[in-house]
Amino acid sequence: MMNRSFSNDPLWISLVEQFREACVLRRNGRHSESEHLLQTELPNKIAAWSKQPLPGGLDRRSILETMFQEEQRRVEEAFFVQKLVATQIEEQLLPKLCFMIAEEIRDVVRSEARAGNRSGALSGTMAGTGLGDVLARRMTQSPARPRVQFDESSPDDDHQLQAA
Repeated sequence: MMNRSFSNDPLWISLVEQFREACVLRRNGRHSESEHLLQTELPNKIAAWSKQPLPGGLDRRSILETMFQEEQRRVEEAFFVQKLVATQIEEQLLPKLCFMIAEEIRDVVRSEARAGNRSGALSGTMAGTGLGDVLARRMTQSPARPRVQFDESSPDDDHQLQAA
């Protein structure tokens, strides 16, 4: 891997990242943006990098060609992995999540129906209640605990936020 020879060179790192970005843009169908990088910005970086001294025996052209091939391969592999993950999510995870959510909704409806049968005889308020009403009532009865606890804000904090 030729890229490691220049792993501490900010110009080389920028050149590689910009070429990778162009590859990703092209892979995502954003051809005009990719072409802009390849035709206008990348040649300037390559020219600047080419002016830097190289250790003896290294050929600039072969270094660049190797980098181009490696980055194109890396982008293709990343998109392949992305496709595999998306397929796994679609085929395995989503059906399981849908099943779990459906079970949770059934449990809520069952418990509300049982509660309605007990209190409905007394008040008659549960008759004709739809699922949306049951879920809305359930959400207001037992709100979920927040996963993040925020400190109470003071009037000084509000003033500082407005000033910013």
